[in-house]
Amino acid sequence: MATTTAEPTARKRRRKTRTKTVSHLPPLVASEIKVSQINLTPGKEHVLCPACTCWTPITGVLGTPVLVPHHTTPYHDRTPNPRRCSNSNRRITLNTEVEAWQEQLAERTEVSASVASRRPTKVLPKPVSPQTERVMRGRDERGPVTRRVEWAGVLYRVRQADQRRRAVPQGAHPAEIPEVPIDRLVPRQAAEQPEQGPHRCERCGATESSLTSAVAAGWCRITRRAHCGRCAGRFPAWTRIPF
Repeated sequence: MATTTAEPTARKRRRKTRTKTVSHLPPLVASEIKVSQINLTPGKEHVLCPACTCWTPITGVLGTPVLVPHHTTPYHDRTPNPRRCSNSNRRITLNTEVEAWQEQLAERTEVSASVASRRPTKVLPKPVSPQTERVMRGRDERGPVTRRVEWAGVLYRVRQADQRRRAVPQGAHPAEIPEVPIDRLVPRQAAEQPEQGPHRCERCGATESSLTSAVAAGWCRITRRAHCGRCAGRFPAWTRIPF
């Protein structure tokens, strides 16, 4: 049985722009273009076209680098007669090394990341109401001398209001009032309770002669047991019940 040999087919080659036309515009200089507007990765050379702001491939890198002919409209625009960009076939001088461009790009990325971390949100100016704007405009028109006179009048009225507030009318204080004990203040509940003899702290053994003295010293009941003020402070506040 005879065998048939498959006929070899040529591999599909990548299409390249081949033209001898060169634009009459002065050549672009890679060192004068921003790092973020040019890509010098080997095999992926692109540049942001200054005329139409589109990323345009660079052809002829090993010979005469020029911008690939392109149109001003994007690729997804179905215009019947697209207009060619004026920077088509424009020469570009690649005077920047790939390693230097990569270092500058990495440094720019690091700086942008640090700035973004310091500014988490964008600060927006506070809107000014029409009334506030009218007041500020009036201040500018009156001038500093007029504003000082107005402030002096306001200060005089404020001092008069303070004097009237400090004045006490006659008969504001009662003629006869009972004297308030200053040496010791005892709650009414403790004063009305009968004396039960000396009180003893369940923790340290300290004693108080009367209930009035214990209340004045800050004694509390914890689990229905008497504790002095120093020992009661070691327990949570919700467990302390005053006498």
